[in-house]
Amino acid sequence: MIRARTPSAARMPWARWPRGPILGCGCGRADCAAGGRRPASPVVIHVIAEQATIEGSGTAPGSLVGADGLITADLVQELAATATRVPLVHPGDAPPEPRYTPSTALAEFVRCRDLTCRWPGCDVPAWACDLDHTIAHAEGGPTHAGNLKCYCRTHHLLKTFWGWTEKQLPDGTLILTSPAGCTYVTTPGSALLFPSLCYAVGGMPAPEADPAPPDYCDQRTAMMPRRRRTRTQQRAERVATERRHNRQARMARQAQAVNPTGPAPPHTDDDPPPF
Repeated sequence: MIRARTPSAARMPWARWPRGPILGCGCGRADCAAGGRRPASPVVIHVIAEQATIEGSGTAPGSLVGADGLITADLVQELAATATRVPLVHPGDAPPEPRYTPSTALAEFVRCRDLTCRWPGCDVPAWACDLDHTIAHAEGGPTHAGNLKCYCRTHHLLKTFWGWTEKQLPDGTLILTSPAGCTYVTTPGSALLFPSLCYAVGGMPAPEADPAPPDYCDQRTAMMPRRRRTRTQQRAERVATERRHNRQARMARQAQAVNPTGPAPPHTDDDPPPF
């Protein structure tokens, strides 16, 4: 996917490239069943890079999505020659979306902007994170780039149920305050690599919901989902269940072999007359 750059909107390339060659059939027959089919790519990678780098006029490196590393401009240009390119457009002053779940375009922008979980010190890739409303949607928070950011599931639950408060600025900067009163500030992961993605967004209205009652969230930690069984217990039960099913199937096959219940084979002397 290519995301170009314009004065009013930042666009970055997010390209999908197979890592290895695809071997086709070499039989040479005109009626070959595989001749008209294009084999699927065994591996797909996603890369974010500047449009200037794609065109060969820039030297900024690209970012390999889901991996902790950069790729050189020369490699970006080489891969882009055969890549599928899709533009990523900065939302600018776009109005909020009417649904709780963001559209594909908005979700891709937020993930490309953040690159990782926004919790201080967390490096879980954005594509493995939840998209969280800074101002809760139930409290009037809009589905807008200025109100969305990436949290991994662990920190999403921690923020929701353990008394943390947060504020998000139009450029994506996040200000977190712990229950003890300590303040932490994080900036989007693209702030250093692709600063054009961190241009301030507009068009986000103030929440219209009524303020929460004073006792709201006093005991909210009691609402946090808890496991009834540990992962070890779940795995042990799954293994035991599979073994039980296998044992029952094996015993059924053995019983079938000892006492067959199918129809008896025909007798060879049952031919009709004349004999």
